[in-house]
Amino acid sequence: MGRGLPEQMINLATHLMLLTNMAAGSPEDHVRPHAIAKLFEWDWGADLPVIGWLLDLGMGKPPYTFYFTNHLLMTLVAAAVTLAIFVPMGRRYATQLAGVPVDESVPRGFTGLVEALMDALRTGVVKPVLGDQVDRYMPFLWTAFFYILINNLLGMIPLDAMLSLVGVKHMAGTATGNLNVTGGLALCAFGMFHIAGVKQVFEDLVSGNHGHHHDEDHDDHSARVAKKSAGTAFVLAPLLYIWNFAPHVFAAGPGASAGMKFIMTIVDVPMWAGLFVLELIGAIVKPFALCMRLFANMLAGHTVLASLLFLIPAWEGFSAAYLGTGLTIAIGCTAISCLELFVAFLQAFIFMFLSTMFINMAANPEH
Repeated sequence: MGRGLPEQMINLATHLMLLTNMAAGSPEDHVRPHAIAKLFEWDWGADLPVIGWLLDLGMGKPPYTFYFTNHLLMTLVAAAVTLAIFVPMGRRYATQLAGVPVDESVPRGFTGLVEALMDALRTGVVKPVLGDQVDRYMPFLWTAFFYILINNLLGMIPLDAMLSLVGVKHMAGTATGNLNVTGGLALCAFGMFHIAGVKQVFEDLVSGNHGHHHDEDHDDHSARVAKKSAGTAFVLAPLLYIWNFAPHVFAAGPGASAGMKFIMTIVDVPMWAGLFVLELIGAIVKPFALCMRLFANMLAGHTVLASLLFLIPAWEGFSAAYLGTGLTIAIGCTAISCLELFVAFLQAFIFMFLSTMFINMAANPEH
């Protein structure tokens, strides 16, 4: 009679799991980017001291080639999915705000789940940090969270294995497991941090408040100054943001004499310059931490899954019985997949939460 039905079912399930990874030649091949089309070549910057070294480090020797990869394709797919979900929701609420009668039934199903998650992030996570500024930054924070989450979840679907069954290879993958993608997301967040800080300074100058805190707990951080025009504030805001980027430890108080202010300024500027360098290092480390945390976690999960699945042929051989090894590894992969599903949500949340904290630090510095 041969092997029994349970063992045959285990063999079938194991082979199906192998299909999700065997389209690639190794676990490393499963997670690295694959070129779909060459877009352009260039050799500019190869002779420059620092830029040339960075280009050689990241892209090899010139001419440098930019490829459209499977990870870039997945970022576009994630963007399309994000728009397909949220554009109809946004139009519905825009219609309500315009006073046009629409279906006012309570959102149910998937829409209700998404809106409940959005409200939980706004009221439970961001609002306690940003206070009355929460609605100013929620569009960016919601977009970052859901875009990263959708990229993470798409990476868990074995699209590459499914496409390989019809002869199409290396067209899918986990975009957030690519350092270039997470670096781009971190740069977007980096820009938002400092745009938030400069915008707050601009509003302070226009309103006549010199400083970022105007509540009763931070009265010592703000003072009334002459209001500036929008044009003047637009020019001064970046300069003042840089000037206040580091604390002025020896700055003279409001009641100090002109002589004392001059002396304290001479003492304060060297200290400020040293602290500015430290703050600048911190400003660079923040997006770097966002980039590496997301990249490393998503890359590690898929590498572990691929490595475990490749243990089956390495341990038993393709013709051997899978009842022991195959079943054990399949159970382990299922458990790790559940953990990776949790990590997909967790890393999107951490990226959004840290961005919230960094925005608050830039818009409301404690110095």
